[in-house]
Amino acid sequence: MNPRRARILGKGRGKHRERYLLRIDAIMGALLNPTVLLATLLVVGYASLFHLWTGRSLRELLLFLVVAAVGFALGQWAGRSLQLDILRIGQLYILETIVASFLALFLVKTLNLS
Repeated sequence: MNPRRARILGKGRGKHRERYLLRIDAIMGALLNPTVLLATLLVVGYASLFHLWTGRSLRELLLFLVVAAVGFALGQWAGRSLQLDILRIGQLYILETIVASFLALFLVKTLNLS
């Protein structure tokens, strides 16, 4: 057992606490995945830029975040389906996600859903 983990566990309750710490490690591992972090940063960046350009309220920013995330997911799906490796970082199809996110954002703004 890791000495740091043994110090955290202490005496008693070892098995239950060990299981809890392993669950926390798995969750943090998934959250700190570089692909997920880059995707999150890109979505926030797209929504922020669009809000800086056209937005007026915090409500619009939250809507733009959701719409940019949906557009990002659709762009990622399109990139995997088309297998275009024009601009790709790791598992992310950057060009397709940019196009899909901004198309979704323009669509929401054009339809006045905000």
